[in-house]
Parts: sequence; structure tokens; C-alpha cells
Amino acid sequence: MSPHPDWEPTEDWPQEVPVVRYETDDEVVLIDPFLPPDNDFDPNGKPVRVLLTQGAHYRGTADFVERYGASVWTPPKAIWRKIPNPATTDELPRSVEAIELDGEPQQVVFFVREHATLISGDVLSGTGGRLHIFVDEADPERLLPALDALADLPIERVIIPHGDVLLSGGSERIRAAVTEARSA
Repeated sequence: MSPHPDWEPTEDWPQEVPVVRYETDDEVVLIDPFLPPDNDFDPNGKPVRVLLTQGAHYRGTADFVERYGASVWTPPKAIWRKIPNPATTDELPRSVEAIELDGEPQQVVFFVREHATLISGDVLSGTGGRLHIFVDEADPERLLPALDALADLPIERVIIPHGDVLLSGGSERIRAAVTEARSA
């Protein structure tokens, strides 16, 4: 967890946001990273790879590129409004799947099958063990069925950028969020 630099007390999400570190024998993969507050990051001599769920989560990417020579993967259809697309590679780590959601071209979610873990951009948020679908600029007529289909994956854990990390029942909670969004 790291403090979000743009957080304000009026936000409806916690100041501390998750930074996903997934380490394999060959590399350290960071998703939507910030440097730890105490700069306590050691890649153990391994190459560093940064994966972004969306453009708004560029956040601390430049720090990892500058300090550790990190490569950067970005969503292929994202429109970069504030900075140029920082991608330096089109190749994902072997064990990480990027899933484009129909109706939400600006974001991807990542699935790490061996850990049954889904890492989401802002399309999912939530607190108290419940997920909420953040439609924003997405097309809900296409996004909701895409999220429903996503729940067919064997997802246990869901890591969201603003809210509680879910440690179990991920697929069921995604389906419940889709049902709630359809009835809203």
C-alpha cells in the first residue's frame, strides 16, 4: 500500500492504495505503481516491468523507469491525454493476462491465473466486501456483459485501486456488482 498523492479528505476511497508486486524467478512486475513512501524497493537484481491498467494510473511509472530501467506496458486502445503513451514494450509477462473489456477501451484488467487474482483499474471499486462498477466514459450496454463474462474466470482475489482488496469469492462478487449495476 502507498499513499495516493492526489488524495483529499473529501474522497470516498482510502488514502492508501494498493500497488501490486508480482515477482517471478525472472522479473519483478509492478501494476499501477507508486514508489513506497520510504523508497524501500529492491528488485533483487531482476528486471522491473511496469504494467498499467489505464493512462490515469501512470502515477509513479517514471520513477521506476528512471531508477530501475523498467519497461512499460500500456493498454493498447487507451488515449493518453496528459502525457504521451509511455509504452516501451508490447509484450506482457508470460503469467499475466491483459483482458480488454468491451465497452471500456481506456482500461484493461490483469488476471494472474496461478494466483486466481484479478487486478482492476478504476472500472471496479468497492468497500465492505462489495464491488461497484464505475462506468464513467464506458458503454454500460457493452461493459456489463463483458464483466459478467469475466466472472467466468476462476477469480478468487480482486485487487482494486480504490477500496478494499477482496481475498475470496471474486467471481461471485463481480457477478453481484453486475446485477446491482443492471438494476440501478
